[in-house]
Amino acid sequence: MRLVIHDFAGHPFQSQLSRQLASLGHEVIHLYPAGLPGPKGRLSKCVSDPPTLRFEAIPLSGTFRKYSAHRRFLVQRKYAHDVNSFIRSERPDVVLSGNTPIDVQAELLRYCHKRRVGFVHWVQDVYCEALRFFLQHRFGPLARGLALPFRGLEKWVASASNGIVVISPGFKDLLGSWGIPSSKITVIENWAPLDEVPVLPRENAWRHGQGLGTGSVFLYSGTLGLKHKPDLLYSLAQSLVGQCTVVVISEGIGREYLQTCPPLPNLILLGFQPYERVPEILASADILVATLEADAGQFAVPSKVLSYFCAARPLLLAAPKENLSAEIVERSEAGVVVDPNDKTAWLAAAQRLASDQTYRAQLGANARRYAERAFDICRIAHEFQHMLLSAYCSTF
Repeated sequence: MRLVIHDFAGHPFQSQLSRQLASLGHEVIHLYPAGLPGPKGRLSKCVSDPPTLRFEAIPLSGTFRKYSAHRRFLVQRKYAHDVNSFIRSERPDVVLSGNTPIDVQAELLRYCHKRRVGFVHWVQDVYCEALRFFLQHRFGPLARGLALPFRGLEKWVASASNGIVVISPGFKDLLGSWGIPSSKITVIENWAPLDEVPVLPRENAWRHGQGLGTGSVFLYSGTLGLKHKPDLLYSLAQSLVGQCTVVVISEGIGREYLQTCPPLPNLILLGFQPYERVPEILASADILVATLEADAGQFAVPSKVLSYFCAARPLLLAAPKENLSAEIVERSEAGVVVDPNDKTAWLAAAQRLASDQTYRAQLGANARRYAERAFDICRIAHEFQHMLLSAYCSTF
């Protein structure tokens, strides 16, 4: 098949999927926006890549602002138009699109239908629920009504797509409540590129370059938005002054919040680092940290947690128990999960991890063992191939 894999975020595991599908003999074009802030994967051709693989970037206007509705609307209209023009010129058999704002996703779907191109909706977040969460912080009770049109649009995208991939059984249940037949939905949990995050020693060039010394390091790396409770990271550092260092690698609104807090001697804020340094960065940590607002538990699964698993380091996760990432951490015994609203439990868990090296080593080994078992890209690519082939056949 001739495939377009469109990932609006540019994350590492989607590009790994494109590489693997190309190795299976498909002609694959990996499409992403150029200029979107955030952590990125390997989005350029490598010497070892199959000749049937291409990476193409669609420019995203510099006026894009994640938390400005008006600017986002204008930029996303132009972006959707440019992606559709690209699809017209390349004439793929199937488009797999994920991490994409639902209004853009709807435009791509409409265009693919006109051109009889199969379209697979890759549900990474329940967009309307995420939007309601954001609007609730600004407009309170009005948020549900403001998000309602996007809920209707998201239902339409799910019903009209030729196939749907969801990353959590909970998402499948939600789509089922919208009337989407289960036969149309495939659950494929997210993963991380195991070969791109090898286990490295704690003492390495990146750690030394940051002057982190010999003390224990708690490290958060990745997107830090409103739903990620940046206040928990500040309280963590505050409780560990004189004991441990807390490193936060991020950009955007969560980082800005931490910059407005009173400075702490053990809180280090860094911007996103080059992807090739990620193995060293994660290895530099003694404990890897992730946070998620309780209300966000049903619509978000932090992908950073999966990269953490590869590094063989223990996890400290604040997330609701029903969230898939929390379920995986507890099931694999790879870390400690606490309620994001229980700050006492959060700080107590941090103290235990900081003080017990044997416990940390056991959890870290469990994390890597889980990654080696679950992140099999050959199996994952065959699951996607089956879904993409079904979508292609449904266009006839």
